Amino acid sequence: MFQCEEGVYLKSKDLRGFINELDEAGELLRVKREVDPKFELTAVLRKTQKTINKALLFNRIRGQMMPVVSNVLASRKMVAMALDTSQDKIMQKLVERENQRIPVKRVTYGPCKEVIEKGEELDLTRLPIITHCEKDAGPYITAGVLVFKKDDVGKANMSFNRMQLVSKRKLRARMMPPFSHIGYYHKKAEESGKPLQVAVCIGNHPHIMFAASTRVPIEDDELEFAGALRGDSIEVVPCETIDVDVPADTEIVIEGKVLPNVREEEGPFGEFTDSYVTVMKNHVFEATAITHRKNAIYQTIYAGGTEDLNLVGLPVEVDVYKAVKRYVPTVKNVRMVSPFNYAVSIKKESEDNPKNAILAALAARPVVKICTVVDDDVNVDSAADVSWAVSTRCRPDTGIYIIPTIPSYTREDVRAVHQGKVGIDATVPLEFKKTFERRKVPGEENIKLEDYLA
Repeated sequence: MFQCEEGVYLKSKDLRGFINELDEAGELLRVKREVDPKFELTAVLRKTQKTINKALLFNRIRGQMMPVVSNVLASRKMVAMALDTSQDKIMQKLVERENQRIPVKRVTYGPCKEVIEKGEELDLTRLPIITHCEKDAGPYITAGVLVFKKDDVGKANMSFNRMQLVSKRKLRARMMPPFSHIGYYHKKAEESGKPLQVAVCIGNHPHIMFAASTRVPIEDDELEFAGALRGDSIEVVPCETIDVDVPADTEIVIEGKVLPNVREEEGPFGEFTDSYVTVMKNHVFEATAITHRKNAIYQTIYAGGTEDLNLVGLPVEVDVYKAVKRYVPTVKNVRMVSPFNYAVSIKKESEDNPKNAILAALAARPVVKICTVVDDDVNVDSAADVSWAVSTRCRPDTGIYIIPTIPSYTREDVRAVHQGKVGIDATVPLEFKKTFERRKVPGEENIKLEDYLA
């Protein structure tokens, strides 16, 4: 435990500390059986996500020395633990901290420097990089947080970018200017004929993960936002071979540079939409060093799994919530039901509320393709309850709004499908509110089945 400036004691500031918290809370499973990093590990992970949905620590990876952890943010309970709040206050915590910044604390040494590999020692294939899906082009780094310095403003940027393992010193990376900040800054460096110096940080506390997945203004420092989430400064150390500072408690750091004017074919890769990204020309990363902790833990994320959707969905939920609140102050909650599909619950006070909420939500982010507005007696954490509201409360001839031609996803090969947006009013007309009152069984919330079932 450590004390932040506000005097509040937080439980952990690195990934292994958070793993211990999950273990103590009964949210971690340890896999002692040896697993193959090609498909088998992901198969176990997927089976877990579809059933008990807990974090997994794989102790024995075939042909590798490091253990692998995944699914550390699989549920809202785990997200609440990471943010040191309750499940019903996750949105409030993120909105509250969004505009706060706490400067980093630069130190000369950190745990990520315990082992340093350069020159002939440098070998990316010694990392337990996972091959996830049947048609993936090979092993992919999926939980790597890319950190680089924004030269014009002196701030740090962080982002998740998939990276395909090619050889001992080469990775291929997906970076999309102008939508990703790293793509924008690489393009600027490339125009000057220079590489972009980048550190790939693998094995991070959720504070770092959330900051990397949230879209803060391009001129801001995302490590300072991570500090705001923590309530204390993030300690950073300088890299060995590049001019980049990285979180001192990261498990593994791959230092290197994204080459200018070099593109190579990358993919296919099974992404969050549960389909494959086709082969395309993407950026090339050349490693110059690897540093890591002793007994380092490698981290992987399954694209489109429960953990990934929490990381992808939460920042959008926050933006939708803020946008809706401007026009419907009685908004209660926002949840991503599935990729591109969001549910908004409101305390309805006028018949204009649902339509205003729909328009605000669909405009909040391009990726909001479908928005369903429900009453506050509907549980937006349950896709089944949202579907129930649509089937029992929506009037299709007047309650469905279609906005044509607006794109909701930037991938060129599927853009034809992701055109247009849909809003669904699944709220009860105020004059019929009493008629649609949901039934209740007194005492149901207090029942413990183990008291009744032998």
